[in-house]
Amino acid sequence: MVNSGFTEIKKERMYEKIVRQVVELIKEGELKPGDRLPAERQLAITLGCSRTSLREACRVLESEGLIISKPGGGRFIQHIDQHLAPNYEFDTVNLIKKTAILHFLEVREVLEPKIVELACERATKEDLEKMEAILQQMEESLKYPNMLINEDHNFHLTLAEATQNFVFVSLMKSNLNMINQTRKQILGSHKRYEEALREHQLIFEMIKEGNSSGAVHAITDHLQTLRAELLKETS
Repeated sequence: MVNSGFTEIKKERMYEKIVRQVVELIKEGELKPGDRLPAERQLAITLGCSRTSLREACRVLESEGLIISKPGGGRFIQHIDQHLAPNYEFDTVNLIKKTAILHFLEVREVLEPKIVELACERATKEDLEKMEAILQQMEESLKYPNMLINEDHNFHLTLAEATQNFVFVSLMKSNLNMINQTRKQILGSHKRYEEALREHQLIFEMIKEGNSSGAVHAITDHLQTLRAELLKETS
């Protein structure tokens, strides 16, 4: 029998349909950055869905950086960062996502220097061995982007674990989706994979030496490179 190229049709869940509809409305310009979504009850009635399905869809849209929730103020389509504004008309959905990534990078630029500073003071032998093993795996995964992205996240999570502070670990875990989106947007070439590996190796060496100022400088340079690469993608 000739392979016709058919694949199994997967049943789409209600929240997935809602997500797809919101994305399409943004693409078509019906929903614009800064627009407020209707109240939850009203929107659920309009869509003909349960509020539970709507909330699940909103969680997905928030994790993708497309909408933001303001306590007591409702849900809004994410604004586009002023640095990305000149490209507004080309791909609104992508630019909104990149705005969310830029906002997240701002948080990382505050958070991660403190993480590596504490890691220099508190990292155990086991923490260092785990970091080294991850870096080895990253080097072996240079040809496989998805594997590299996973190891990249594991490295940053291990940095948080080395602080011996569960709050840092929880913050890194809870933002896994946005961290991975950052990497998928930026790690677009083999050259960049190799550069990222060298940046992580330098961070590790500084922590291994207990050089807190060197580690802070290395992680700051790494994050600033991510920001520059993201902005370059939109220029």
